[in-house]
Amino acid sequence: MKERLFFVISALFCASCGIDVPEANEYEAFRCTEEPEARVYYPEETMIFKFNMPVNPNSLSGFSVSSENTGKLDSIEVSGNQIRILPPLPAEDNIFVTLTSALKSIDNKPLMTGEQFTENKEVKELLYETGKKLPEVAEIIPDDSKSRSIAVRFDSKVEIKIRDIDPRPDDMMKTGEWYVFLFGKSIDKFTVLRAKSEERDYELENVGITLPSNEPEKSEVSFGQTVTDTSFSLSVKGDGVIALSLENSYFICRKGCTAVLEGLEAEKTYEVEAEIWTKTEKINRTFAVKTDEASPHIMISEIMHTPSLAPQKSWEFVEIYNYSAMDFDLANCFIDDKNDGKGVDPLAAKTEGTELVLRSGGTAVITGNEAAFGDIIPKDALWLIVDDTTIADAGLTGNESVQILCDIDDVRTLVAEADPSGFKTDKGFSFTTDTSGKKCQSEVENGTPGVYAECR
Repeated sequence: MKERLFFVISALFCASCGIDVPEANEYEAFRCTEEPEARVYYPEETMIFKFNMPVNPNSLSGFSVSSENTGKLDSIEVSGNQIRILPPLPAEDNIFVTLTSALKSIDNKPLMTGEQFTENKEVKELLYETGKKLPEVAEIIPDDSKSRSIAVRFDSKVEIKIRDIDPRPDDMMKTGEWYVFLFGKSIDKFTVLRAKSEERDYELENVGITLPSNEPEKSEVSFGQTVTDTSFSLSVKGDGVIALSLENSYFICRKGCTAVLEGLEAEKTYEVEAEIWTKTEKINRTFAVKTDEASPHIMISEIMHTPSLAPQKSWEFVEIYNYSAMDFDLANCFIDDKNDGKGVDPLAAKTEGTELVLRSGGTAVITGNEAAFGDIIPKDALWLIVDDTTIADAGLTGNESVQILCDIDDVRTLVAEADPSGFKTDKGFSFTTDTSGKKCQSEVENGTPGVYAECR
């Protein structure tokens, strides 16, 4: 009572003296006032969290960042009242951000993660998605001298126009993710002024390409030819060889390569034009080609190595296509992968008594012996099985080539091969190749077993 009376008297005294009564102090909580917006972030971006007070940089145990694919991220920077997650962010990933009261202001106020402080410490968890990174130069050929021909590979697809090269080359060819530029003389640097990313709505600017400055040495170029009834193969070798153009099909050479021209008619004469781009010159050659007599041919046209249906082993398949004018006898034929001869499986008909003859223009589908495709495989396709639940070495993968081998005149002979390694397909979509040599992903999920399809 005495204390209360003293406070009243003190207040009256202060009022009579013209002195203001002090107001009670209000506690200002340490809060996150601005989070990165909910959208897809790209690897070159910075993610910024803002707070109402400067952040104590020694309290980052209360601010953790991790990625679904790579784990904990350490590229975090404190600047005043901001915490920044610095680039490069992991591409095509999910980023998890966790904030707790262990994060403190510069004057050691704990972060308020909820509406109020409680005995149960609240944790704030945020999720952000990241997109594809910008294309970067992954490889340059040659890498040991100046060159008149320079091959550049980006790590993802870009579109480049010849007018956007400085100095402007005399010619340019594109094959896959490679661009090859032919200049009027040997150079050691040039600039790609503009390169449009095909996967992102973004245009790279002023990408510099630099080679060593020493002069290139001219080297001899040798040629080798192989002719069948439907194809012509040209092999080119030489230390200075960079690229080859064969009838407007383009190939990267790395001192040597083999280009194959498919789809020729049997017993016919062709004039085949070739251009060889080297470090020091462009070589033009014309080859007179006489194809052999007609013979049967098959190819592996589709490989489903990572099906989305379960169990996976029951939905893997390999499709064979007979692209010749003659039937092909698959009796005494086998399938293998890894090219090691350890997982060779003999081929047998799914329906006992079915003749193992692949008609001209027809397809065959190879599966494990417990696969149940039912009506998915067309009735006019030949359904073949192996002697196990999985194909070849415990099933197919996207990193191994697949071969069809046949015993011909008591000699085991490779008659068809396809290699999906280096070509990424989405889960549930098959690796497909056609008679022109193009590679693509199937247009529909689960592939098209028994239906030959051209790559667009």
